[in-house]
Amino acid sequence: MLVKKFEAETMAAALKQVKETLGPEALILSTRTLRKKGLGVLGRQTIEVTAAVESPSMRRPSAPARSGYGDGRPLAAPRSTASANRVETLEDEIVSLSSRRSSPPEPLAMEEQAADPRLDEELRQLRAQVESQSINQLRAEIEQLKELMTQLTLAQAQSQRQQSETTPEALSVPLEVRKTAPRQTPTPLRTAAVAGTSDPLAALLQERGIDAESATTIAAYATARMTSQQRLNAHQQREFLCTTLAGLVQSKGSWWRPGQPQQKVSLIGATGVGKTTTIAKLAAQAMTQSGARVALVTIDTYRIAAVEQLKVYGEIMGVPVDVVFSPEQLQETFRRHRDKDLILIDTAGRSPKDEVRIDELNDFLGAHSGVENCLVLAAPTADDLQHKSFEAFSKLPISRLIFTKLDEADQCGSLINLPLKTNLPIGCLTNGQKVPEDLLPVDPQLVADLVMGRFEDVRRIAV
Repeated sequence: MLVKKFEAETMAAALKQVKETLGPEALILSTRTLRKKGLGVLGRQTIEVTAAVESPSMRRPSAPARSGYGDGRPLAAPRSTASANRVETLEDEIVSLSSRRSSPPEPLAMEEQAADPRLDEELRQLRAQVESQSINQLRAEIEQLKELMTQLTLAQAQSQRQQSETTPEALSVPLEVRKTAPRQTPTPLRTAAVAGTSDPLAALLQERGIDAESATTIAAYATARMTSQQRLNAHQQREFLCTTLAGLVQSKGSWWRPGQPQQKVSLIGATGVGKTTTIAKLAAQAMTQSGARVALVTIDTYRIAAVEQLKVYGEIMGVPVDVVFSPEQLQETFRRHRDKDLILIDTAGRSPKDEVRIDELNDFLGAHSGVENCLVLAAPTADDLQHKSFEAFSKLPISRLIFTKLDEADQCGSLINLPLKTNLPIGCLTNGQKVPEDLLPVDPQLVADLVMGRFEDVRRIAV
């Protein structure tokens, strides 16, 4: 029998040398990992494979197959052939893994494993390596999938806004209510769709994400008050529209000011809109700008991660964090923190379709609780979904709207649409995930500039 050792950087390369030198009938005797000397910790590892093959003089001429030995024992299959098949199978498997790392190699047949147990350790190491590479590949694919889903959601929201057509009716809140000028009856509405309106001002507003009904009314209001020169100048038209939009924005100002009584504020809304992160931003802002003594409370007991996230924020800012499981415990927590200026309450996200869970939330934060509820909405969400969310959570008294994820929105028309129809002020805006930097106060001119698209990168706005 001819025995030789082969050394290569990878198992595939070593097996290739075995096959080329000893032929396909070679038998693998052992494998081990070596480290080259002279380079210290930087030395590369190599694979040493010991293989053997029968010499030509030892091979017997082929003979008719027999069913067994004379004593009745069955004949074993020739070992060299079985080992050669295993070498070829393992080599093909390793080579194919270089192009299919996302799925582990198929295991060898059970009878083959039993025939040569010396390959078990080699196969185990190979599987461990491939499994590690598969996990890393899977993580990368998940991140790509998340990015694609985000882009798809934004594209669907924009498509729905462009295809929506609303019945021309008077807005629930007249525009003049929020202006210093005396009230006037709005100009009669005209139907205006994104792709077919004859009013260039209405078309411009719809391009910025304002719904057809609101765009038609705002355009009619602006047209009636512009001078002849302004109507003929595109730049002056945009400036007048921007000023008109700024006049529609309502805000309640800061969440707490020195001398005010204690304020209890909760953030409610659908899942994934950023309530917990916004809570941390509001707490940091109140402490740094107003010097408020703050306490954090969470009734989000459905997600352990949410509780831990809020506790981490609390530890960083040095404020207490309480976890509440019942309405009675919430009131007891309020009494324990009566020395605080601002109590911020985080809640679990509820689907607008889940009436039972929203009713449970009302038990905690209903009109009897003394809590100011703020509905949190993601700016990229389509208008019809925002309206459904508002209608569902209206079982609770809502005093403000909060818009998050402005940095992910292609248009900011939602900052006008829902507040205009519900006559609710905007509490704050967020334009990123940084705590506490990515929190914007509600300045009417800033909101109008956002709607008109005057910022190339919303994430870089600093107020």
